[in-house]
Amino acid sequence: MEITIPNEVMELIAKRGIKEADVKDVIETAESSNKKIVANGRNIAKKRIGEATIYVDYDLEKGLIRKHATVKSAYSHRLALGKIVNATDKSDWVCAHCNAPAMYGHVEMTYMQVTRNGPAVVCPKCNDSWVEEYLATKTLAAVEGLFEKKRA
Repeated sequence: MEITIPNEVMELIAKRGIKEADVKDVIETAESSNKKIVANGRNIAKKRIGEATIYVDYDLEKGLIRKHATVKSAYSHRLALGKIVNATDKSDWVCAHCNAPAMYGHVEMTYMQVTRNGPAVVCPKCNDSWVEEYLATKTLAAVEGLFEKKRA
């Protein structure tokens, strides 16, 4: 599989402290397991690596012999996603693993031994969940910072 990471995306993921090797690992794992969500040619895959969950947003072209992924973005968070609390609204996403529509809903999110419910894209059939970029880079990053500040 060929994976292209444009220079502007390389700069973004470096600022976010994400390694190029981890981005490639997330894509390769998702493509071999089909555990990702897809919508309109976009793919969002995730993998827990160390203390963080790394997400990669990428386009995928399937050729006759090999696939080619172009990375659009990568982001991460350190909360552990738990069980699905609810699935309330339809989303544009489809779970590639079971081919069921993914829904907007809430999941249990645990960080520093505190668990709260938070929004996510969920697949009730697979019992899996994903966090979109805006949420991970803004709200969850702020939550992680507050918890760490409180602990210090």
